[in-house]
Amino acid sequence: MTFDLQPGDRIPTEVELCEYYDLSRITVRQAISALVDEGLLHKQQGRGTFVLASRLAEPLADPEHFLLSGFDAEDPEHIRVYSVETVPAPDWITAKLRLRSSEQVHKVRKVLSPDGYPAAFRTSFIPVRIAPRLPQTDLSQPLYALVEKLYGVDAVEADEVIEFITADEFRAGMLSVSVGHPLILVERIIYSGAGEVLECSRAYYRADLFRLRHRMRRTEEMSQPRRVTVESASVGAGK
Repeated sequence: MTFDLQPGDRIPTEVELCEYYDLSRITVRQAISALVDEGLLHKQQGRGTFVLASRLAEPLADPEHFLLSGFDAEDPEHIRVYSVETVPAPDWITAKLRLRSSEQVHKVRKVLSPDGYPAAFRTSFIPVRIAPRLPQTDLSQPLYALVEKLYGVDAVEADEVIEFITADEFRAGMLSVSVGHPLILVERIIYSGAGEVLECSRAYYRADLFRLRHRMRRTEEMSQPRRVTVESASVGAGK
């Protein structure tokens, strides 16, 4: 018997592993638990234990463009536009985009499927007054790039907040995972040079498939004392 396992394959049973390696049941069980904890294996109730693919390293910054990261750095062939609609801005997005209560926004949702199954999705909100004809354009491109190219508004600054959450029923359905599955949430708010808010987006990555990578370099400005803000936030409304 040989064990040549690929991502997605079910591993042999504890009994088979005990017999093959001449180990005790408790030793095999502890080894499997350790690999599950490290994100190399995944247990499915009633089905067995399966090999997970290596997690994709998502860069948090790119030298080509400060917004070219995460979703925007992925192969466009792996991204599909899930839905596009123009709607009155929800209350929570009105505050983030600094809108009047009566303003409308374009709501664009994209799904990332690098291996043919959903691994992440992003919901973006852009004020209609900034990009009135955005839904009629090629939305396969990064939205910030479309706004820059078509409407001459440069994105020069952005705030990003990274949180670790668990999937509710909606997000579980979008990513084909169970409720409670761990997710990485990256919320991004983009500003123009004049301080106008151009876009607010929330990207949800399956935590078992992604890890976030960031190279840090100290500059003279960074050597000065800085304040770090710790915030608490609710993500329930941002779908």
